[in-house]
Amino acid sequence: MKTTIYWVTKDVGNIQRIREKFNLSADTTLNGETPAEIREEDIPLLRETEKRGFIQIRNKNEV
Repeated sequence: MKTTIYWVTKDVGNIQRIREKFNLSADTTLNGETPAEIREEDIPLLRETEKRGFIQIRNKNEV
């Protein structure tokens, strides 16, 4: 699933662990977003990470 991750947390350690878990790139936009390709089996855990307040999942339509 292609999506965009917005980093709510500013804790560098938590961000690094989330990046490693979901294999996210180190790229972050000026808006605090990271484009992501999430595997289907990881989506429930990603939603739990969002529920706990570390990230926001943003589904942006590319033109």
